[in-house]
Amino acid sequence: MASSIDHIVFAVKDLEKSKHLFSDIFKGKFLKEVVFPEQNARAAYFLVGDIVIGLETPLSEHGDIHNFIERRGEGIHHIAFNIDEIDNLHNYLLDSDVKVVRFEENHGIKKELFTHPRTSFGLLLQLMEWEQPYNVSLEKRLETLGNE
Repeated sequence: MASSIDHIVFAVKDLEKSKHLFSDIFKGKFLKEVVFPEQNARAAYFLVGDIVIGLETPLSEHGDIHNFIERRGEGIHHIAFNIDEIDNLHNYLLDSDVKVVRFEENHGIKKELFTHPRTSFGLLLQLMEWEQPYNVSLEKRLETLGNE
């Protein structure tokens, strides 16, 4: 099974301040800004080297990002890996001590699962298998942000 990092998401309190940090200091290339109403969050994405970095901030005092910041402070929210053969990995995880908290399939685009941080090194891991043409095109993957 081949894998690579797809993206890393940071939970941040101040999106504008964080955007300046990633563009000015890390020389990240701004890619896109998106609102996720179902998650009550807004996100900005940058390309830093070959890695997509997401910065997510809560829109109010509700939702996953707000709860994360309240419990743990700002920091890495999750790391996403591109995985081949995610169905086999999903079955393996179901038989192991790693708890899968969500498995989703967006037909024609990707399959993804999330692990529970208590069973995956204290981190929420997002494992995803992109379908053609998304698996070979960052631009195509960026088109899906906010449309899921």
